[in-house]
Amino acid sequence: MDPSRWERAGLYDPARPDAAERLELLEHLAERGASLDEMVDAARLGGLAELAGRLLRRRGAGTVPVEVLADRHGTTVDTVRRILLAAGLPASAGTDVPAELEVLVSAFVHGVALMGEEPLLAFTRVLGAAAINIAEAAVALFYAELGPGSERDPGSELGRARMSERATLAFSVVPEAFSRLLEVQFERAIERAAAARGLGSADPDAERVALGFVDLVGSTEWASRLDLREQSLALSRFEATAWSSAVLAGGRVVKMVGDEAFFAAPSVDAACRIATEVIAWVAADPVLPSARGAVGVGSASSREGDYFGPVVNLVSRLVKAARPGSVLLTADAAAEIEDPELDLRPVGPVAVRGVAEPVPAFALEVREGT
Repeated sequence: MDPSRWERAGLYDPARPDAAERLELLEHLAERGASLDEMVDAARLGGLAELAGRLLRRRGAGTVPVEVLADRHGTTVDTVRRILLAAGLPASAGTDVPAELEVLVSAFVHGVALMGEEPLLAFTRVLGAAAINIAEAAVALFYAELGPGSERDPGSELGRARMSERATLAFSVVPEAFSRLLEVQFERAIERAAAARGLGSADPDAERVALGFVDLVGSTEWASRLDLREQSLALSRFEATAWSSAVLAGGRVVKMVGDEAFFAAPSVDAACRIATEVIAWVAADPVLPSARGAVGVGSASSREGDYFGPVVNLVSRLVKAARPGSVLLTADAAAEIEDPELDLRPVGPVAVRGVAEPVPAFALEVREGT
């Protein structure tokens, strides 16, 4: 392309000290098939070098109007729009969407015949949230480790473009790896659900499960003393510890809520081990504040990978009553302790926010050497 066109578009100024470097980048992008409009849009958003990676991500399948998707799968345009919206992709009538999304619409239409539309939309939101989180995490990782100002920043715009291309090629294996991981985790989820249902529940729509929370104490004041990167790294260590402890105990982290880890476990004993391990690790961390925990057991409704119900509300509030470095158990959870290494002592009824009467609670003490 004639450099004068880039100059007229505001992409290139031959009088600037970095003009030669910018020209190299523009020529590189043009060789990769970037249009002038794509370059202008990328420059406006401050991501001209990163456009190189986006060009590699182009698929050969093209796009398809939502009306065509609806017609192919015997459904309505409004239904296709609801599917895409649930997946985190807004679309209106007449919109062209990536043709790869046809598999999503096809799967949804077949699934509706089995389960109904609303449950499938809820599940599609889970898929959309997972996809968004993975994509956001990948982009954040790129900018933190490879972007401008990072230790691995190549310095030049062309160097960043080539780095973006290499990162894109590296990311290209993620979808297949995630697909395989999903299959394995699906089997593990079936096993956990079967075990939880086997424990029995008075409610056919619920499962009996041991649940726990670990909360960082005084995190608001603690965070105010740190810069954002130091705070982020410390919270990442907290999350990684909660994740590892839960998985090794046969449970899972349901979600992280800011400075709080919410986890499920196959038994009360396992939930107590998770809580005490995480609290002990946090106490040894040189940056994190102290932590406290709470464990309960009971029937909870499982929906979209999360748990809901009175026992969840109770345990999430009971953790706020625990002393730093301790774990409080509900009476039902305390009654199910089997591990002789776990010592409990009653602490009397505890006032819990949102509960009319104080609730019986027990404090967990771990014997030395465990």
